[in-house]
Amino acid sequence: MEDLIIKKRPRRYYPEDFSVENRENFENALKNLLNEPVQNKEELLYFLEKWGELSDILEETYAWKYINMTRFMNKKEYQEDFNKFYSEVVSVAMQYEFKLKKKYYDSPARREFTEPEFKHLDTIISNSIEIFREENIPLFVKEHEIANRYGETIAKLTVNFRGEEKTFSQMNVFLKDPDRGTREEAWQKKYEALSKVSADLVKVFDELKEIRALQAKNAGFNNYRDYKHVEKGRFSYTVQDILNFHEVVKKVVVPFLKERNEIKRQKLGLDSLRPWDTSIDVDNRVLKPFQTIDEFVEKAIKVLGHVDDEFGLNLLRMKASNFLDLENRVGKAPGGYNMGLPEHGSSFIFMNAVGLNSDVRTLLHESGHSLHSKYTADILIHPFKEYPMEVAELASMSMEMFTVDYLFEYYDKPEDLKKAKREQIEGALAFLPWCIAVDGFQHYVYTNDADEKEREEYFVNLMRDLAAGVDWSGLEERLKILWMQQLHIFEVPFYYIEYGFAQLGALAMYKNYKENREKTIKNYKEFLSLGYKRPVPELYKAAGIEFKFSEEYVKDLVDFVKEELKLLD
Repeated sequence: MEDLIIKKRPRRYYPEDFSVENRENFENALKNLLNEPVQNKEELLYFLEKWGELSDILEETYAWKYINMTRFMNKKEYQEDFNKFYSEVVSVAMQYEFKLKKKYYDSPARREFTEPEFKHLDTIISNSIEIFREENIPLFVKEHEIANRYGETIAKLTVNFRGEEKTFSQMNVFLKDPDRGTREEAWQKKYEALSKVSADLVKVFDELKEIRALQAKNAGFNNYRDYKHVEKGRFSYTVQDILNFHEVVKKVVVPFLKERNEIKRQKLGLDSLRPWDTSIDVDNRVLKPFQTIDEFVEKAIKVLGHVDDEFGLNLLRMKASNFLDLENRVGKAPGGYNMGLPEHGSSFIFMNAVGLNSDVRTLLHESGHSLHSKYTADILIHPFKEYPMEVAELASMSMEMFTVDYLFEYYDKPEDLKKAKREQIEGALAFLPWCIAVDGFQHYVYTNDADEKEREEYFVNLMRDLAAGVDWSGLEERLKILWMQQLHIFEVPFYYIEYGFAQLGALAMYKNYKENREKTIKNYKEFLSLGYKRPVPELYKAAGIEFKFSEEYVKDLVDFVKEELKLLD
């Protein structure tokens, strides 16, 4: 097992005992970088690679502090350590990052680079320079501190359900229960618990909204939405393109889901399909993919190995290295993530497994992200490793689709396997209405001076438009607070529509995979290895698909899903 453990890679430019936690040493290292000569191509490349290694050291230190904080949200010392590091060290890095980028951009030697990736690097860095405002740095620090209160609040949230204390995530198990009364009681209890902290979360969000509006104003933007679009480097599409995609989902995907929900309603023999009925399948079977976390991981390793030996080995090595924290428990932050550990050429997977089929999808999803970390480990110029989320999520969502045909490792009964495959394939489209609800809500709140009541009304109406046959009547009070369960709105604003774009890409990848498995995996690895050396459309092209979300394109993918589901119904 020892030979499987992922070890830190040797440093090329900095001594092994160098630490960014020593602020004075870190700032001296940044100053030294600013003094590096960049008179010719060789010197400029040396500067970029040395800067890249320093960035990796900073990123890994940040990663472990964030990991510890989210693993133990009930331990104040980890939150204090993270916040201190962010305010004292990361803020310094932000100040120097602008100067370092400007040093590269102002160097005549950059014109000696003829490779296409350096033209793209110019685009990335010039955008970053243009939008940078030093007065926003303390605002970013404050924003992180405020946003951490969201995770702390949700981590402490428990539900007393039939005499037992359950976490917010653990309540999802009961939404799969064949007994409708149990499902309704669990759903109501879950959102009753959320409603008890909703006033606190509104306060957190209002503080975040105010500080984000100021960031946008400082950068010369009329609203935070437009500022964030530019800040995220969305060079390949406009805000209007996103709004058009919202309408495409309403026009093409929602009617498809409404048909599927009507079939479900009829088979369940219900007068109407309520929110607590959406997670149950028509056969009232509850999928139980694993009993223990060890079993959960071992089966995931086998599933990934069926796609490609390297993929299974990657997760096996992460397990051996203790780079996994998967089970749900009180005091743990909500959600799941893959956090890059660049000094190891690997990553850490965090999630909240409670024994559901959705846990399997989450682990396979995060395993796709972890492969991205692995395949970009040898990229030395840091901006090429900072791929945007449209790219990151294609890596993870494609892995969800590639593994569909190998879920037999979790389900030995044919009917369970069919059910799991159906959930995954249909779920790829079922997710899209919620995706645009989260995104659309943020478009509204950041471009309108709306108070709490107006926000609630907007979200209720938005969800009604996207209901796809689900009956929300009489549940308006619950519906008003539903957005509060989405951590992205609080912690990573406007990071969500990328899931929608990537979901379309993942379906296209799956279509290719079924037609030519070997070629598709080869393309996938090439795509992963490129990191962010190409613009988004070119990276999708390297993966063998198009970066597209037109009505015609979405309709073609909906038709593909319909055909796949016919084989499983």
